[in-house]
Amino acid sequence: MVILLLSPSPFAPQRPMSHSTEPQDFEFEPLQSTTVTLSAADTQWATAICQQVSDPAQQWPTFLRAMALRGVQTWLGAGAQTLSLSYDLDYPPTPGIACQVNGLRLCLVAQGSLSDAVVTIPPGTLDNDENFAHLYLLAEVRDETDQVTILAGLRRDRLLAYQHQTQLATNADGTYTVPVRYFDTAPAEILLYLKCLNPEQLTVPAAGLTLADSSPRSPGPARAWAGDLINAGRWLRDQLDTVAETLAWTLLPPLAPANALMPLPTTPAEQLEAVLRELEPAGITIPPTARGAYTDLQQLGLPLRLYALTWTIFDNQPPEWSLFLFLGPLPGQQLVPGTRLLVNDATTTLVEQTLTQDTPSSYLYAQVIGTWDEQFTATVALPNGSTLNWPPFVFRPEAPLS
Repeated sequence: MVILLLSPSPFAPQRPMSHSTEPQDFEFEPLQSTTVTLSAADTQWATAICQQVSDPAQQWPTFLRAMALRGVQTWLGAGAQTLSLSYDLDYPPTPGIACQVNGLRLCLVAQGSLSDAVVTIPPGTLDNDENFAHLYLLAEVRDETDQVTILAGLRRDRLLAYQHQTQLATNADGTYTVPVRYFDTAPAEILLYLKCLNPEQLTVPAAGLTLADSSPRSPGPARAWAGDLINAGRWLRDQLDTVAETLAWTLLPPLAPANALMPLPTTPAEQLEAVLRELEPAGITIPPTARGAYTDLQQLGLPLRLYALTWTIFDNQPPEWSLFLFLGPLPGQQLVPGTRLLVNDATTTLVEQTLTQDTPSSYLYAQVIGTWDEQFTATVALPNGSTLNWPPFVFRPEAPLS
């Protein structure tokens, strides 16, 4: 087996896969970085705004939401990259959508203690096709110390997926009961979404794709995928196998010859060819016989794209095949420093590339070469520790499509 380690190259434009969508128990252990202490002005505003609610029974929940709103605002403003929270100062925050960040509508779920195993959300935040909540934020309010802790988040597409698996319980007032364990998005991941996510990416369930919280190491392919394989060998026959089609991979046309007068890239194929031209001075060339495919991670709420290219090598016996991977942001986006691209075989990590602060808008790319009976697994590791995994890539040109 041959492993080629390639350094990141400055440029621009990724996508995913992962583990079970079964909800896991989530134990909240608040970190200091997610707990903020409100100012006297913040608590005074929360106290005053809740008194505008005529129903005395709703004043306390409104106060908790108002405190949570100020807490989230303070938390976002304290980060290295400030995020602006917008909301109406003159009206009490409702149980529905209370604020927006970068076009994302947020529903704040505030509680005064961690004793509740379930919370309620208004049905419109999930079912309204035009004014749904993109993200639900769970926050603990400790009014005795004027502190708010951002606990976790829940994306709307993930909640829709849970609803499709097992119907959410509906209460007498029409609200939905949601288990607290469904809130599986860590605060660091929330910041990533609020900074990078396109609101259109959270409109529907994520087509069987999940984002898995895990340790930084890459999971073995046997554990992640019980027998599913992506047959890159079919690409040479201008075909995608069933697994690749199910995971929303798109076959690319044959590579166009280099042309200095080519127009600005607009399609994924043109963008890939532009990247390849950028790499030529470094001695990296792809044979014209190579074929590839790409997949976007928008369904997982990440503005990323992953390209894969393959070709045969007959110079050695037995014959070999090459898998070349490019990971980067969608046009107009950025790859977040700390993002890693890993390639595994059945037992170990062969390639691991990490984007650093020195190359903030780069592709990550790597190449592995093996015999036709070898298979490789690609993993994308996000800075917050979450991983995106695909079934192993194999090279079987004559195999059936399924």
